[in-house]
Amino acid sequence: METNQFNYSFFKDSLPVWKRKKDPILTQIFYRPFSFLVASFCAKMNISANTVSYFSTIIGIIACVLFLVDDYLLRIIAATLINIWLILDCVDGNLARSVKKQSFGEFADGISSYVLVALVCITIGFSVYFTGGIIFEKGSPWIILLGALASIADTLMRLIYQKFRSELVKLEDKGLIAKEEDARTDHSKVTSFRVKVESELGIGGLLPIFILIAAITNALDLVVIYCFLYYGFSCVVSSCMFIRKAISLTKEIDK
Repeated sequence: METNQFNYSFFKDSLPVWKRKKDPILTQIFYRPFSFLVASFCAKMNISANTVSYFSTIIGIIACVLFLVDDYLLRIIAATLINIWLILDCVDGNLARSVKKQSFGEFADGISSYVLVALVCITIGFSVYFTGGIIFEKGSPWIILLGALASIADTLMRLIYQKFRSELVKLEDKGLIAKEEDARTDHSKVTSFRVKVESELGIGGLLPIFILIAAITNALDLVVIYCFLYYGFSCVVSSCMFIRKAISLTKEIDK
């Protein structure tokens, strides 16, 4: 396929219907359309999907480092980079689906997401510690704790999910249980309430623009509180759900 065919319309038309439905509202309105332009440039320059994923990892790290600097302008730049990260997160998917899917593509994409979520909440917590916010005063150590717990909760939730899926696949391959499609990748479930809530409220949905607005208005402590409540609640609920399902399957298989 000639590179001059990789224009905006090519990527827009190549986006599957299920993906359009799964995309959060802001992604549909802004991030995804902008990603078509960037994907077009990358395809014409022979920049691969994995390269974009690894580059977005660097962007995420830089953003988190900038949050540690006590400077208003740098905080806004950091928040802007988080939004650029989300655009790139759409770009690598566009390239993988429509141009060329590479080996270790899911690994590269996962690294980009995991690094950011592991660092962003705690570094924003430090930012509020240095500058203060609407609720927390400058120098309050509690905001750092909330940021750390938010980052830990999100990372822990992903680890538990991956371990559960790994064990589930092993049992499916052995024929001990029927194969079950993951709700996050099952195209028929992209409009389910759970999937929509996860996509809208997390780092791939409203959170990046929330971070930018909060950085501009010196309200980053609200971001930390939100992340602590959202990721903490999600971690507890999802962990209980996976444990309950694991116990149920264990009883069914071992009886």
